[in-house]
Amino acid sequence: MNQHTPSPAVIVVGAGIGGLATALVLEKAGATVTLVEKVETSTPVGAGILLQPNGLAVLSGLGLGPELEQSGFALDHISLRRADGGIIASSTVPAHAPGLDHVLTMRRSTLHAILVRAVTDAPNIDVRFGTTVIEASRSGTVTVESAHGVEVLASDLVVAADGVGSVVRRHGSFGARATPAGTTYLRAIVDTELDAFRGEFWTPLGLFGGAPLGDGSTYFYAAANAPAVAAAVADRDLDTIRRLWSDAVPVGAEAWSGVTTFDQLLVNDVVRVDAERWHDGALVLLGDAAHAMAPTLGQGANSALVDAAVLAQELIRTPDRDAALAAYAARRRPAVRAVQDSADRLAALSDLRGRLRPRLRDAAIRAATRIPAAARRQDRLAQQEDPAALQNLVASLASTDLRRTASDPAALR
Repeated sequence: MNQHTPSPAVIVVGAGIGGLATALVLEKAGATVTLVEKVETSTPVGAGILLQPNGLAVLSGLGLGPELEQSGFALDHISLRRADGGIIASSTVPAHAPGLDHVLTMRRSTLHAILVRAVTDAPNIDVRFGTTVIEASRSGTVTVESAHGVEVLASDLVVAADGVGSVVRRHGSFGARATPAGTTYLRAIVDTELDAFRGEFWTPLGLFGGAPLGDGSTYFYAAANAPAVAAAVADRDLDTIRRLWSDAVPVGAEAWSGVTTFDQLLVNDVVRVDAERWHDGALVLLGDAAHAMAPTLGQGANSALVDAAVLAQELIRTPDRDAALAAYAARRRPAVRAVQDSADRLAALSDLRGRLRPRLRDAAIRAATRIPAAARRQDRLAQQEDPAALQNLVASLASTDLRRTASDPAALR
């Protein structure tokens, strides 16, 4: 994918956050992109999202930074607390670069709308909503069905950004496993700006947390793994859920009072996806299709954004497609596997019950966060790639300088 070769044709399947960003990044890198999505129109989805420095870096590199900052709520300090409000650990977001020294909470639907506008405006992206993938082949052909009938699309590369139940993944040889984690989380947005409980609480019912969204509303989430909460969720018993969680975290009671019907809650059952191979011929996995994970590190969507940037860089750096995809997988798979494992450990720790084990856990976390080297290691693990380098990479994708220097791995990593 360089200035001496014809513009490659890429099909991106899935118009979630990862797919939309991938279409934008690859188009900026010189590809002609067809983006297919089975839903008829772009509709608001999800609750809130936490953009971390790595995800912000990719989106800022695409020129979306100012709009994102105006649409979200910035946090440069994150606290983990007990149910009574006592601090377990507190940390400042590392200053990776100007503008990459905070996390940003915002409505997922707002981020999605910003990305949809960007792909719609991009000259070399053909957006096809209401288009269902029937079959995908390792040769790069994708059979789709829409209101216009069945059509076979040809491409040099097919990016599977179609989520945990990826259709594209089923048509390739990836050795993928989708494993239910046995954990469930509730998410909601209430139309009141609540600042009192920003951050996260680890309680006898599991984790609870949230933050303002910058538009007068607040996003919050809560575990639904404790037996009493799980039973109430199964019964769609909002009154009991509200009572249990308001008793567990009194500072969160006002948020729960803003939930008036059970259907305001998004109920998410966690599934972990592991793939032995991330590419098969022209097919390549990205985001949840490759590495769905527990939400406890807040790295699901952010990891997909990093995937997009690294995929583009490796395609530019290595003219041979198969070698480029192998380099992408070799760079991303171990980094994301470490994040998945860390997220699983945090999920298990946040669900510890009893009198002694939570106290020992809290003491260990408190001690670890006071060791600067340990905090830096955890940040590197979570971010996966240096955010400043990611931002520079994406901002420079269209330049011939990048295309020359990309042969030197040290230049951009």
